[in-house]
Amino acid sequence: MTVDIRVIRAGQMYRYYLRETVVGDGRRPARTPLSVAQEQAGVPVGRWMGCGLAVLGLTPGQEVTEQQLRNLFGELGRQPYADRIEADRLAKGDSPKKAFKAGALGRRVTVTGVDFVFRPQPTIYLLWALGDEETRRVIEAAHERAIERVLEWIEDEVAVIRCTARTASTGSGRPAAWSPPASATTRRAPACRCSTTICFCP
Repeated sequence: MTVDIRVIRAGQMYRYYLRETVVGDGRRPARTPLSVAQEQAGVPVGRWMGCGLAVLGLTPGQEVTEQQLRNLFGELGRQPYADRIEADRLAKGDSPKKAFKAGALGRRVTVTGVDFVFRPQPTIYLLWALGDEETRRVIEAAHERAIERVLEWIEDEVAVIRCTARTASTGSGRPAAWSPPASATTRRAPACRCSTTICFCP
């Protein structure tokens, strides 16, 4: 397996992912809801994974929404439920400035995340295509486990947290708010679960 890495910067860059990447490198029709566009493209919805999901109000396997992606990657790095947090603070009497700040994911940054593109070797594609069902299941399981191991290593050895009072250390040695999502899964061969997989990590 090979892994390509690209920095995600705040601003308009995330729109490319929402327009094309999350629908299998196709072209998402304007005003089409993300889940509908993915279903039409034959691409599975993104799912959250990672050791720090709880502090962000997320759970493993939970479906990734467009609003969550927009908050995390498009607005200088905000909580996935920043809109809800801001509304709650306003309802409690906070000023607009203070309410907006409550939805921030640490300090304001220009780099809001990283995307990892996992690609099996061409021979693996061939083996999957020519193999029987048992062979395919083994390849698919190995592919998914390899991705999990890479992300676990990044959590333990590489990730740096943007820390606030809401995203403090867990005390386990792992950063509490590191939440690498399998938020956009690109399968250029939609029927093949071992095809290219993209993980967006805030």
